[in-house]
Amino acid sequence: MDLKNKVAVVTGGSSGIGRAICIALANEGCKVVFTYNSSEKGAEETLKKLGKNCFKFKMDLRNEKEIEKLFEFVKKEFGKLDILVNNAAYNKAGDIFNLEIWKEALISNVVGIVATIKYSKPLMHNSGKILNISSIYAEDKVAWQGKAAYSASKAAVDNLTRTFAKEFGSKILINAIAPGYVDTSSWDEFPKEVKERSKMELLIERMINPKEIADMAIAVIKNDAMTGEVVVVDGGLSLKTV
Repeated sequence: MDLKNKVAVVTGGSSGIGRAICIALANEGCKVVFTYNSSEKGAEETLKKLGKNCFKFKMDLRNEKEIEKLFEFVKKEFGKLDILVNNAAYNKAGDIFNLEIWKEALISNVVGIVATIKYSKPLMHNSGKILNISSIYAEDKVAWQGKAAYSASKAAVDNLTRTFAKEFGSKILINAIAPGYVDTSSWDEFPKEVKERSKMELLIERMINPKEIADMAIAVIKNDAMTGEVVVVDGGLSLKTV
């Protein structure tokens, strides 16, 4: 896929991986609409880094009506959609038996993605790309204490990526990226020493830069021979045993 003048929607574009993907798509010539939920300031910062024909849109993944309104806006503004990047996610650690955390994770990270695909598909006119941002936590041998709900939701994302690929066939290609430890604000909930210790769990012995995930996102979206794949970009985390 040649990305010039393509229309892209990116959920969760106010910071981190989402912002990096928005910038990368805009640099490729895409018209980008990105969503945010609570960080108006972050959304404004992202918007300043994008070119013309790019927009921010406030949306909560837990609210289907707001998701529907997002794609109504895209239809009114551009009349079509070429690319959907499902990046936004609920990523809270806590008591593994706290059912509220489970509900938030599953509704935001799984049902929310299904809803964005539901409302984006008619705008793709049987030709488009969908990229889901999963996580290395979806893998069988990688886990983080207190993140059972998040991990399970991302495993579901991997599965729905493969299942939807079978459903869509050659018309709409859908893939996922599973990042490892990326240097984003999600680490702010932990003490600094946890982050410093954690980066040494990667074979590359450093945190992954959000731009490195964005670079892979562009490569996957451009590739017309991939569908149903989950590409791992974890700095060797899943191989580190000692």
